[in-house]
Amino acid sequence: MNREKTETTETPEVEIQETEALTSPHFVKVNVAFHFLESGYIGLPFWPERNTLINVSKDVNPRLGDAKKAAALNAALEKRGITPEQYERIIQRASRPFYTSTDADDGSGEIIIPQRIFQSFLNHASMKVPRVIPRIAEKGLTFIGIKVADGFFRTGKTIKDTKVFARFVKMEESNQRSFCESQYIIDFSATGILSVDESIIKSNELQRLCEYAGRYIGIGSARPQGFGRFAVAHWEKI
Repeated sequence: MNREKTETTETPEVEIQETEALTSPHFVKVNVAFHFLESGYIGLPFWPERNTLINVSKDVNPRLGDAKKAAALNAALEKRGITPEQYERIIQRASRPFYTSTDADDGSGEIIIPQRIFQSFLNHASMKVPRVIPRIAEKGLTFIGIKVADGFFRTGKTIKDTKVFARFVKMEESNQRSFCESQYIIDFSATGILSVDESIIKSNELQRLCEYAGRYIGIGSARPQGFGRFAVAHWEKI
């Protein structure tokens, strides 16, 4: 009987602690705009469909003739329960150059920068910035303490607004060069509302981190080629 009484009185205490954690007074909201003027943004997502294509290609020897290659492809698809129609859709979805608000097969809709891409940017920046610049101490804290409303930043751009960055890329295992083209967007502002846990990093410190990393480190793909640089055009607590 005593044990049952103790368990009954302890349960509400746990519930109160959980409620307090969810309504932490340390969170503040910040309306932000990151402007990409002199440098474009390349998304180049690695889609799950791309991974499917890679796995299918492992079962198809490129040295086979056309007839045997087609037969090997059909066998690989059948093994995975993929119909020819589904395979064509997978090819289309795997080639989309950006995340979009609609997640359409043809890549149409407003181009967005997902929350996790921004969080990864902050983690990378925290490892690279000079000591005088504020940073987030641990990777795991970024995913807890920095959120973006709706889960993404809006860009106001679509696939029709893109330009093409073309270059030769050195293969990892040889000196051979492969011609590569990537679509990018430029002259836009990525806008969104951040939710910042100031027990992890103060909002003004996060602003300084974004200002430095936006200028010198960048976000997205092709950063070594100068892409993904931005300026903090707006930062306001709301």
